[in-house]
Amino acid sequence: MNDTSINSVAPPIKVAHAARVVSITLLLLAIVTLYGVNASSRLFPASSDTIYLLVTAIVSLLSLCCLRFSNRVQAHYAIAVSAVALLMLAAMQIFEPPKGDSAMLTSIWAQVFFLSRPVALGLAIAALVGYLFQTKRIDARLDSHCHLLSLLAGTAFLAGEIAGSYWAFIGWGRSWSWSGHFFFSALTYLLFILVFHLPKAWFPNARALAMGRAAVLGFISLLMLGYRVL
Repeated sequence: MNDTSINSVAPPIKVAHAARVVSITLLLLAIVTLYGVNASSRLFPASSDTIYLLVTAIVSLLSLCCLRFSNRVQAHYAIAVSAVALLMLAAMQIFEPPKGDSAMLTSIWAQVFFLSRPVALGLAIAALVGYLFQTKRIDARLDSHCHLLSLLAGTAFLAGEIAGSYWAFIGWGRSWSWSGHFFFSALTYLLFILVFHLPKAWFPNARALAMGRAAVLGFISLLMLGYRVL
């Protein structure tokens, strides 16, 4: 009886340990890469495509640190997020190293604005992957984790919008005007809000609701990546 119990628990534990090692290793690699990029630039190149992808990968990996892997589903979720982060690290090699030296980028409000975007994207991607796993099997802890990540993603995006408005005010004498950039930002934030306001009556069960939330977050992620990188 004890041998059977031990054998049934051992595989998930091994998978969880492997997932933790992979995520931590990638996180350290991403941080070292960020340090190298920053050291070779005259200013912290927060507005560059390289930093956009790099910070997105770091944030998605950091989101795993607050989740304790207690079963195979959560461990597989961590591996999936790590795989997406690895793709981000590989994609950043396509772009040239940042060379920005504009004096406007020295403002702390500029840094907050530009960094808020990859932070929100990294959290959104981690939540998206989690909700996709929820479509196969509902896990209460993972569901709560994804809910928190979605909330933090929307909050980070809004904080960046506020910082960017103030940066524009002190730099150009006025805040954002009604333009294509502002419309894109407003639409993205409304979509972040929509994640929490999808009517449950529209979906037959919890797994279908998770798919709906994953669809919204997936659209947000594609929108943010396409608008910035493509």
